[in-house]
Amino acid sequence: MGLEVLRGRISHYRAERHFADFVFNDQDRKGMGVLAVAAGLAGLSGQAVGMASAAGSTKEEADYLQFEIDGKPVKGWVWRSPFQEGDRVEVVAEWQTDHYELYAITRPADNTIALYPHCSRGSKSHWRNAWWWWLKGTSAFVVMGLLVLEASMFLMDATILFDKEAATYFLLGVPSIFFPFFALMTWSLGRKWMPFVRLSERVFTALGWDNPAEVDLVKRSKAQRRGGEALEYGVFYFRY
Repeated sequence: MGLEVLRGRISHYRAERHFADFVFNDQDRKGMGVLAVAAGLAGLSGQAVGMASAAGSTKEEADYLQFEIDGKPVKGWVWRSPFQEGDRVEVVAEWQTDHYELYAITRPADNTIALYPHCSRGSKSHWRNAWWWWLKGTSAFVVMGLLVLEASMFLMDATILFDKEAATYFLLGVPSIFFPFFALMTWSLGRKWMPFVRLSERVFTALGWDNPAEVDLVKRSKAQRRGGEALEYGVFYFRY
């Protein structure tokens, strides 16, 4: 069965905070150090990867919800749930053997939505964000690296600064290595997130939103925060 939208009031609501592994498998864990660098440059789920790198674990904390809507049992994960008993909501879910599996829950009264972990952008927004952070992050990395290296060489031997030919080759060589390297890592990590992106688009489509590939809940919610309303991490503002 495909995704359905259930509408009604929450009853028998229960939310439990747990750790679970949403992204990485055993093979991924072996390369976690490189993935952590790439994630920072790509701007992709930095908190999750940073925590995994620091703690030596890829498990992430999220809310597991169980409740009913009009007697229909609903269960599933979201980053964080701001909902409570009696809220009138819309739930995007898929029927399993004995319950509806939750992928997103919205509260139309205040345009709030919580989704399955790592779901927040459509495909165009996902890649636009990834490549923007690749360009910004790699540029900063290369510039800072060159400044530090040049300062180190100056302290060791000031004459190297006057070797214009060597300096030219060096300045051209460093970007030609690091930009393609981090582009490959950005592309690789970006593809890793595509199951979440595709699920996001299915959710946005089920909710009837226009142009699901362009939806960027992170950007929209940041704009709302600048407008004065603070939202919890993992909870988004969805009015379009």
